[in-house]
Amino acid sequence: MNKILVSRDKIISNSDNILVVGNNIKLFNDGIYSLEYEDIDNIELCIEIDNCAKVVLFESSFLDSIIVNNKYIVNDGELRINKFYNNKNVSEKIDIDLCSMGSKIDYRFSNICTGVENYIININHNNKNTISNINNKSIAMDGSKLNFVINSIVKKEYNGSILDQNTRIVTIGDSDSKISPNMFIDCDDIEARHGSVVGTFKDELVFYLMSRGIEYNDCIKLLVKGFLFSNIDVDNKMRERILNVIDMYWG
Repeated sequence: MNKILVSRDKIISNSDNILVVGNNIKLFNDGIYSLEYEDIDNIELCIEIDNCAKVVLFESSFLDSIIVNNKYIVNDGELRINKFYNNKNVSEKIDIDLCSMGSKIDYRFSNICTGVENYIININHNNKNTISNINNKSIAMDGSKLNFVINSIVKKEYNGSILDQNTRIVTIGDSDSKISPNMFIDCDDIEARHGSVVGTFKDELVFYLMSRGIEYNDCIKLLVKGFLFSNIDVDNKMRERILNVIDMYWG
């Protein structure tokens, strides 16, 4: 796997397929990449996809408080992001620019929120027939505050684009959770969909598992695993790391 590590003031990569200039990272070959934040609290990157048919990017962070201001530029092809966070506090703003006709973003984010987390996701459809699929699945723990603002933007000359937003927050205990799904569309020939849900796991799911002899805490743990992993496709190493995080809360 092509790896990128952002640590303090350094960006370290292990691949000739990655060009790093300052805070700019260019990926110029198809393939699978990983991006991890380590020992850093303020991140500002520009990640550019160029001359690629499909890039898969695994992104992760397991830190205290972080501020993220990232831009993803998809000049052509498809960028698929599989992303997992377990941080204490987060302030994140990302901009996604779809620049060429037919370019696509498939953004999949899962997290466990224990503190105060704010996410702003701006998707700019800058050409015709561009596609954005934005999927967020979050567990909001007791006492946490979680806010998503998703802005999909299409100007009037960029017909034929497809916009899809889906965000679901499952609350465990009392939390302050909000979702703002916004679509700013200036043309008629567009497919646009969004779904936003804040709630708990259904009682009948918990009852069904407990009727099979599973303890309540283990029921919640199973549902959390299924919920988070249904949204992201990760390798075995990352899967084990996420499972260890889940064990911390539902050991």
